[in-house]
Amino acid sequence: MKQNFNTKQMTILAVMIALNVALSYIVRIPVPATNGFVNLVEAGIFLTAMLGGARNGMIVGGLSGLLLDLLAGYPQWMIFSFLIHGVEGLIVGYFGYQKNLISQVIGLVLGSLIMIIGYLLAGAFLYNWAAGFASIIGNMAQTVMGVIIALVLIPVFKRLPQINFKN
Repeated sequence: MKQNFNTKQMTILAVMIALNVALSYIVRIPVPATNGFVNLVEAGIFLTAMLGGARNGMIVGGLSGLLLDLLAGYPQWMIFSFLIHGVEGLIVGYFGYQKNLISQVIGLVLGSLIMIIGYLLAGAFLYNWAAGFASIIGNMAQTVMGVIIALVLIPVFKRLPQINFKN
């Protein structure tokens, strides 16, 4: 079943991207080994994917990652973040949207692994394997915080009639 965007859906996605970038830009911890940072971008990606599905998770994930790196002064990471966070949002939304708890957990774990492994490979490509492996701990912490924040906010967002990705 093909579903088209309408103005309300595009507006909600734009607001989610803006909130995600702003929150992630404000709360960031530098990681000198990878010339990158740990932030809260996963929270918005997981929240959007679980509430809005694969397509919405992919859009918010990819564009949040890209814009965050651009605005934070890490342009070398933009394309990697676009791809990694986009696929992460796609997978979390595919497994987590309107599914049972087991499927949601699988989606969150797979999405987290995609992000962790993606940045390991990107760090190795941009710098070296030591930098890639140095990113693992920070990225694990980032995904755990994202899961916790998203799981706390999902019930709140579900109660807001203005946030309805599918209508």
